Parts: sequence; C-alpha cells; structure tokens
Amino acid sequence: MKRIICIVTSLLLIIPAYSGYAQNKRVRNITGRCEITRDISLSQAEQKALEDAKINAMRKAGVSERLWSVTGLINEDDGSEFNQVLSRMTTLEMNGLITVRDAVYSEETIDGRRYAVATIDADIKIIDTDVDLTFQIEINGIKGIYENGDVMTFTANIYGHDAYLKIFWFDDNGGSIIYPSELDRNMLFKKDVEYTFPVHSGIEYIMEKLDNTRKVETVNFIAIATKRDIPFLEDNITFDSVVKWLYSIPADERAAAREVIAIQ
Repeated sequence: MKRIICIVTSLLLIIPAYSGYAQNKRVRNITGRCEITRDISLSQAEQKALEDAKINAMRKAGVSERLWSVTGLINEDDGSEFNQVLSRMTTLEMNGLITVRDAVYSEETIDGRRYAVATIDADIKIIDTDVDLTFQIEINGIKGIYENGDVMTFTANIYGHDAYLKIFWFDDNGGSIIYPSELDRNMLFKKDVEYTFPVHSGIEYIMEKLDNTRKVETVNFIAIATKRDIPFLEDNITFDSVVKWLYSIPADERAAAREVIAIQ
C-alpha cells in the first residue's frame, strides 16, 4: 500500500437530505489560519486558511457539528513540490451551507512561525437534520508514527447501537478495504464492546513504505460504522466513491472515525 505524504484539513460541503427548517445568519470578521512551511507554499496556506475560516464561521453561526475531512497532498518524485489531489471526504455532519461574501488575506508570526490568515464575512444557512448523536465509533491504539516494518494493531468501540463496520485505507494510488476481508469476515459488532483488530489471528497490518527514498509516507485510515449491513459495491475505491456510498446512508444510521498515520 502506497502512502500519502501529507494530510491537511479542508471542508467539503455536502447538503444531506433533511426534515425541518433552514435559517440564515451573517457572520463578520471570522479568521482562519494555516502555517506556512517548507512543504506548504503561501498560496496553499491561504487556501487552507480560507477553509479554516469557513469552519470557524459555521461554528460562530451555531451550526451543529460532527465534522472531519481530509485532503491529501502527494509528493512529487523530486521531493521539491506538492500537488494537491482531489481526495477529500467528510464522514460526519456539519449541518449548514456557507457563502463567503468577502475574504481578506494577511500574514502573521506566532512564536517564530509564519501563518497565512484569512478573514471573511459570510452568510450561513443552518439546516436541521436527523442525526443520532448517541451513535459513535471510537478507534484507539493507532500510533501517529510507525517505523518501517512495524505491525499495527488497534481497538474499536461502537456506542449507541450494534453496527457493521467497514475500514478503508487510502493512499496516493487510490484505496482499499482492510476490513472486512477474506479472513476477517463481516460481522455484527455489539455496542459498548471493545474489539481488537485484526480480528483474525492470521492477519497482520504491516506498516511498510513503498518508496524507501522518501523519509515519510502517510496513509489515511477511515472506519465507518452502519446500523444496517450496507455493502460497498464499487470496484474502484476512491474518496469520491466512498463519499457517494456514505451519503446514500441515512444520517442517523452512520458514524465514522479517521486516523492519519506516518511511516518513517
């Protein structure tokens, strides 16, 4: 499995089906920040600061939030540049839609570090949706950094409802499902019970770099729990295909967790 070299946060706005009402709010002078580093240029940092400001604006407006998303950056062969890949996924709800009316960019230094800053005025439409806030999945035991060749194990707890589980593993070439598998059969996980992965003793999750010329390779690990056994039928596993599958599931029947893993 090839690894994504860098993970940053971004916002993907998807409007789920809803029952209820929508209300509008305007927020002003909301800021977002992103550090400017050797691997992230000023223009890239400004875009990430804008996305951070959008999230902060949604929070300021009082949008109910169960949100995470990831955008992958893949290192060029020469290691000098990063190309942004459309590989973003929001697995939990942020129940609103944002329209940016004005955006101003600046820079600031905090504790010797340079940051791009985006300051926005925005209109927020808040949408009521049916979400089961008691239905959650928790992943524990995954380290942020592994040495090449280490073996990964972890535990999963599902709260609020018995559920079925799909675990996706994404890299710069696409993705795969590491659970269920030919040995780790599909099963119903009982709520409030801790399960250790791999479930089958004959499986090992070996953390291997595919390109030893790189100092660090990174993977996106995404676990999705569903109250019903809903198969993922796409042959081509990408962020887009997983998002399409995920949002075909009613909001009150799904929960998700993600981890970002570096291999050095």
